[in-house]
Order: sequence, then C-alpha cells, then structure tokens
Amino acid sequence: MKKYDVFILLAGCAWGVIGLFTRQLSAVGVTSAGVLIIRSGGCAVLFAAWALLKDPKCLRVGRRDIWLILLFGLVTFFFTYCYYQSIAYGSLSAACTLMYSAPVFVMVMSLFVFGERFSRRKLMALLCAVVGCTLVSGVLEGDSTLSAAGVIYGLLAGIGYAAYSVCIKALSNRGCDTLCINVWGWLICTVAGIAVWGLGPAAPMLESGKNALLCLGLIVISGFLPALLYSMGLRGEEAGKGAVMASVEPVVASLAGFIAFGEAPSPLGIVGIILVLAAVVLLNLIGKKKTKA
Repeated sequence: MKKYDVFILLAGCAWGVIGLFTRQLSAVGVTSAGVLIIRSGGCAVLFAAWALLKDPKCLRVGRRDIWLILLFGLVTFFFTYCYYQSIAYGSLSAACTLMYSAPVFVMVMSLFVFGERFSRRKLMALLCAVVGCTLVSGVLEGDSTLSAAGVIYGLLAGIGYAAYSVCIKALSNRGCDTLCINVWGWLICTVAGIAVWGLGPAAPMLESGKNALLCLGLIVISGFLPALLYSMGLRGEEAGKGAVMASVEPVVASLAGFIAFGEAPSPLGIVGIILVLAAVVLLNLIGKKKTKA
C-alpha cells in the first residue's frame, strides 16, 4: 500500500469520529450551522498559521488558479450545507448513504477531467463500497426516514463531495501547495457560512470550557487532520480511487458509536463493514498489479 493510500484511509478514519464531537455539541445547543462555521473557521486559522510559519509565499495563488480556488471553497460549503440539510429532512443514516454516492460521481468526473481508467476491478470496488455504506447506515433495516427533499439534498451532497475531491486533485496537478489549497478553501467556506447564518450559531462554544474543548477536538481531529491528509493523499493517487477508499468513514463512525455509545452494529452492518474493507483491498490489488507490471 502506497503512503498516499494510507493518508486517504487515515483521513476517512478521522472524518468517521466527527459524531463523537457533534453529538455532544448538539446537546449543548450548537446547531449544524454552528458546527460548519466553527469547523471551517478553525481549519482556516490552523492552516494559515502553519503556512505563515513554513513559508508565507506558499499562500500565493496564481492568476490561472484563482477561479479554481474560489470554486473549491464554494464547493466545500455547498456539499457540507447539503449534507446537513439532508439530515434535517431525513436521518443521519439516510444522509450518509446518499452522500456516499460520491465515489460514483468522482469516477465519472475523473474519466472526463483526468482521463482516469475505469476498470472492472474498480467497478467491483465501487459496488462493494456503495453497498457496504448502505448496509452500515441501517437504511435497509428501517433505521432511517426519507423525504423527497432529503433525497435531493443527499444526492447534491454526494455530487458536491465528488466535486470537492476533483477540485483538490486538479489544484494539486497544477502544482498548488496543499496548505494554500486548504487555507483559501476553508476561508471561503467560513465566509459563505457566516454570510448565510451569521455568527450566532457558533456562540455556544464560548459558554463553557467543555464546549471550547469539544470544538477544539472537532476542528483538529475531524477537520484539520483529515483535510490535510486527504489533500496529501490525492497528490499521488487517482481521485476516483481516493473517494472509494475514504468510504471507510461510515465504517469508523459505526465502530466509534459502538465503543463510545454502546451502539452495536447489526448483522447487516457487519456485512457492510466487510464489503467496504473488501473495496479497499481490491483497490490496492490494482496498485500492486501496476507496480509489478
């Protein structure tokens, strides 16, 4: 397994534990809008601080890349907003399942944008990942609710997440620094969130030291680290393969729910976990085959 694959898997794992923070923040009055503003704003600050310490010049954006950076920031806000709206109109499990239609869109986009090959083994891995995420979510067991609006927002979240992956890959291919991509992307996402909701939704984070610590964990563990790792991973990996490998997120979320809240996965959920892991193995067999060749 290449180091880029490890980065992407670690990013999926870090995204998977976001529920440990959002569930507790929700209990103290932080809405999904507040989570978006806190998380994106914190990520922008951390990436900017690192960039300034490393080399302020890495924050420069070439004229030909400005539109793509702006698009990346708006896409980040768009898919996150649609994901939260999907939850509001349905359930977390249904929203998660719909958003993880993203690998399908990523592979289709990558065919035209990057000319990535779509092999039978990739198709098998894609099917394993999508079916696995569906089983892990509990949708087939009646553990979710769906509405027309929830389905539309969920599919839009999947398309947005796919565009997020494609934008990162495109910027990386243009030689844009990882820190530069994330600083401007998260800053634009934060500005868009404040423009829509204002700063009110983020206010509860200042009400107690515990709230502040939860927000810090949310920013660092499920924001800054996975964004950095995913960006680094896509510098050396295909966007389509990366999106499928990141689908370990709902698997980790299921395991985190079991460990932290005693929410044991169902038999179908266990099958789903196995299928997602099988997708990761299949994709890395591709890499092994190429290496031998």
